[in-house]
Amino acid sequence: MIRARLLAALLLAWVTGILFPMYSVTRVDPACRGAFDWVFHTEASHVIMHTFLYGMLATLLYAVMPKRIGASALPLAASVMAGIIAVAMLQEAIQMVCTRSPLGPDEFFDLFVDINGAILGLMLSIRPGRARASR
Repeated sequence: MIRARLLAALLLAWVTGILFPMYSVTRVDPACRGAFDWVFHTEASHVIMHTFLYGMLATLLYAVMPKRIGASALPLAASVMAGIIAVAMLQEAIQMVCTRSPLGPDEFFDLFVDINGAILGLMLSIRPGRARASR
């Protein structure tokens, strides 16, 4: 029970953090802007961070969802991916509204990276033949 609550709290914190429009904060506070630029100063670091964040989201979502012993992980993985895609699209929409920018190739690239990070997270979370009982 405590583990489930902890995972749910981590999931809520993650979603709040990724959906909070960081761009708005970085425009107001130069210290935040410096930290943001330090983390995302290259395209490679941006890709690594998005892969990590969405891989963690997939892992957290998979961990909090109930599982049945012996059941296929495919329907559960599909549900996790649907949630990931919804969050990724919402995050990109918030970012476009905050920056007043149109939908373009950068947003599609971010979605591609987010989805691949989620797939990686699911691959690391799902252990064939070892479904856990519902909690």
